[in-house]
Amino acid sequence: MILAHPNLEASIGNKIISESVAQFSNAEVRDLTKLYPDFKINVEAEQQALLKADLIIFQYPLYWLATPAILKEWIDKVLTYGFAFGEGSYNLEGKKIMCSYTTGSSKDGYTSDFIKQTVFPFQGTADFCKMEYLTTMTCHGIMYMPGADKTPLEEIAKEYSGRLTAFIESLN
Repeated sequence: MILAHPNLEASIGNKIISESVAQFSNAEVRDLTKLYPDFKINVEAEQQALLKADLIIFQYPLYWLATPAILKEWIDKVLTYGFAFGEGSYNLEGKKIMCSYTTGSSKDGYTSDFIKQTVFPFQGTADFCKMEYLTTMTCHGIMYMPGADKTPLEEIAKEYSGRLTAFIESLN
């Protein structure tokens, strides 16, 4: 899992979801903000991690129809010519990828066409690098307001993480 949340400790959804995936014995959660608070991505380490993976999950909160900046930086630095694409260098060919993101607002504002548009760059990247884009999963309504009860949000995140882990298990 490539996790991109600028403040995971303050997160409810992304924290619960990433902890759930980390429970798989063969899973690795790469918390980009923790690994690279200065945005200086260790390209070699990230590429090696990708080579070991069968499934790559991009986990992040949706910010104004985009990913957090650290994930865009990671994509730009890691998925390079000569590694992810280019003549004879499709090292990620056949790897499966998916997007899993959280939103602060309810599902009502997110049509299936809207969701397709938000992940279009990932689908295009998968195609360009000869990877297989599996699906998009979205956890809606997970925004916390200070002073509010976190319990309902934790329940939403737990239910969602159960669906995500069931999907992952179905791939085996």
